[in-house]
Amino acid sequence: MQGSAKQGLWAYYRGIFYSMPFDEHNQNLDHVSWFDEIGLPHYGPGFDRIVRGRLIWHQNYQQYVLSWYSLPMLPNRIYRAVVKAFGAHQHPIVEKPIVTEWVR
Repeated sequence: MQGSAKQGLWAYYRGIFYSMPFDEHNQNLDHVSWFDEIGLPHYGPGFDRIVRGRLIWHQNYQQYVLSWYSLPMLPNRIYRAVVKAFGAHQHPIVEKPIVTEWVR
């Protein structure tokens, strides 16, 4: 990862934005484990209602990939919160919604 390029998990639930930048200790953490730690629903209908995703740095292309679940398009307020939380202002960001058909 480039020096200032941060990546990690994020979530938006009931009007509150949450972020968890990756470091050497939590790079393999997923949303279920993270939500369990911070007290958000980590299974069932409550989990399904959380807009959640990750921001990953793609070294070869010198850009971020912003992926998310739960909505076909990411609202501007959430996009801006992700960019601000991870300091992603300096590089291009490719947006990639994750739909159920892609995960199967």
